Amino acid sequence: MSSFTDHLLNEHQAVWQAMQQHRFVLDIEHDQLPDSVFNRYLVFEGNFVATAIAIFALGVSKAPDIRQQRWLIGVLNALVDTQIAWFEAVLAQRAINPSDYPDDLPGVNRFRDGMLRVAQQGSYAEIITLMFGAEWMYYHWCKRVSAQPQSDADVRRWVEMHAEEEFHQQALWLKAELDQCALSLSIEEKQRLTELYGTVLQWEIDFHSAAYLESVDQSTYPR
Repeated sequence: MSSFTDHLLNEHQAVWQAMQQHRFVLDIEHDQLPDSVFNRYLVFEGNFVATAIAIFALGVSKAPDIRQQRWLIGVLNALVDTQIAWFEAVLAQRAINPSDYPDDLPGVNRFRDGMLRVAQQGSYAEIITLMFGAEWMYYHWCKRVSAQPQSDADVRRWVEMHAEEEFHQQALWLKAELDQCALSLSIEEKQRLTELYGTVLQWEIDFHSAAYLESVDQSTYPR
């Protein structure tokens, strides 16, 4: 019998594949990502880390017991101590001035504001769905892409960070935790999570498209 998260993946194969084959992913896989796109993405993603910290903090506050809180606090520590420091270092090394890359773009706003709004207003299970959607997706394309060379050392390190076993274990924890949450949910609640998962993947597509300053076809945007 398949798990709830396996059902999510099967239900949203089309949008999953759209992200796995996104131009941003393929450009990295083929070692042809323009510097301007990666620099812009670094600003967008670096700014989002602050939002991710808020989301995981809300997860801690809504977690059902100390087991989940302990894990989520570990994630928070990694975001604050490792990821923020990495972004600060790489932006300085590449001489990137964030003010040169304004992130007030529809695709960035949808991802950032949508994720934060769900975390603020939603349940613990919804927060886990948000982060499972993002991290399971990221691990899989980075693991695949890591088999190919990247000439830009910063791009290479970014891929490696999300293909390493530590990140894989975090994604696996989120998968198992979401399956555990689903055991106590009604059919209606599971359906809401299923729809949310698909929305998160579309937000990811919009976010990565924004690095190219491309418009997003909102007619395909799940509501």
